[in-house]
Amino acid sequence: MVSAIVFYYSTTSTPPEAEETLNIQLKQLQELLSFILTNKPIIGALLIFMNNLITMAQMLLLGVVAGISPLITLGLNGALVGVLLSLTVQEGIPLLPVLVFGIMPHGFFELFAFFLCGAFGLKFGYHCIVSPLPGKTRMESYRYIWKEVISVLPLIVLLLIAAAFIEMLITPWLFQIFL
Repeated sequence: MVSAIVFYYSTTSTPPEAEETLNIQLKQLQELLSFILTNKPIIGALLIFMNNLITMAQMLLLGVVAGISPLITLGLNGALVGVLLSLTVQEGIPLLPVLVFGIMPHGFFELFAFFLCGAFGLKFGYHCIVSPLPGKTRMESYRYIWKEVISVLPLIVLLLIAAAFIEMLITPWLFQIFL
């Protein structure tokens, strides 16, 4: 959330290194979006789901490396949202309808899954590298956290499926009506 706010207000004065990274991410996002939009909505929803699932898995699996990957992923995605919202406002499109009709419907589900995976990734990094869970070794902590992850994995998958279908089927309809 912090990176989204920072990048929303600093889009015009972004450092060159960050701007280059964001431009690469925006280009990849544009390519993915154009590929998704050339397919049927069901295929597009499945592609969005797979992309989000890969991002969540990456945060979980690489969280063991001191939690760096989840932090980078959370920050970079926040930065992308901030930049996209800033560019949207610069184009003269009002921010509130974009948030309410473009992000909130699917974001409610997607962000919940995203933050949950980010939290588990950070938990892996902290308890497997810095300080094991109380009364456990690092390996026992790792196994314990994986049991927690596996217990919420069905919820994460359902949230991502719901978000993908809402993003592909409902969000464009809401944009047509309200924007």
